[in-house]
Amino acid sequence: MSLLKTYKPVLVFTAKFAGTYAVLVGLYSLYLGTWEGQTDPLTRFVGENVNRLFGLFHIDAATPPLETESGLKLIVNDKYVGRIVEGCTASSVIIMFVAFVLAFGKSLKKSLVFALVGSLLIFIVNIFRIAFLGYLLYAFPAWQDVAHRIVFPALIYGFVVMLWIVFIKKYNE
Repeated sequence: MSLLKTYKPVLVFTAKFAGTYAVLVGLYSLYLGTWEGQTDPLTRFVGENVNRLFGLFHIDAATPPLETESGLKLIVNDKYVGRIVEGCTASSVIIMFVAFVLAFGKSLKKSLVFALVGSLLIFIVNIFRIAFLGYLLYAFPAWQDVAHRIVFPALIYGFVVMLWIVFIKKYNE
């Protein structure tokens, strides 16, 4: 029994994290299931915002639908540079972020506020990440593999870790 008492904080955190994560993944799966074979609204919203961001820099961009699968083409200055698919919305990263914050948080209200603000920040950083990746693929197509597989995932996950550190050190008191 003392072993259970010793590890109680770890077990409580793990249960909260796993429970929150499972519920959020389940809800997101239900959402995606309603858009089977189509591009879901969140992916379209990401594409629209990537277009807007390119427009701020006076770069011509478009995100028309893919013909053979759900998702969007990313076209920069009339050059097809890649696809924006459901996995590009940062939803899975946001779900993991929220599950951690709610599991680790001491105050539910503070944790919910931080999770909401952090999720919005992750979404915004993700828009910049996709646009930057799109432009990099336009200007330097030889860098596609390194950029898409290493650099750009590191940016979004690094940002999430930074938010977690801020939450733990400054916000979760």
